[in-house]
Amino acid sequence: MKPGYAAVLMLMLACPAQAWAQDASCDADDRTAVTSLDALPAQVQDLLGRARPGVAGIADVGGKFNPSDVILDQSVPMRRLIGGAAGQRCIRLTVEYGGVGHDRKTLEYHLIANNWIQLKGANPERAPAVLPAGVR
Repeated sequence: MKPGYAAVLMLMLACPAQAWAQDASCDADDRTAVTSLDALPAQVQDLLGRARPGVAGIADVGGKFNPSDVILDQSVPMRRLIGGAAGQRCIRLTVEYGGVGHDRKTLEYHLIANNWIQLKGANPERAPAVLPAGVR
């Protein structure tokens, strides 16, 4: 095998291992259960939309939210935190999204260069509307 090919092969093999190592940091033993939005860093709360009023916001665990597209109260959010786990550098949350695309999504935030960044999960707004095939 030529030296150039060997270097490329080694780089290709190293990348998945590095990605796995980053994901594994979320599975560290130092995680604590997230039972409220209050347990999250302010920056993650902001990314989730905690300060946003109405349907663009997020309800806390067990809080009132709009589970369907029938919005009788504009002050109630379309999303609700179900729970999660937080470590020093990684937070995994399960969020329930109301509406036609009623769903639960796992969101993952990593602390990178002193900033929390969402790396996995849904758009922070709301679940995409999924219409039945006959309606599209």
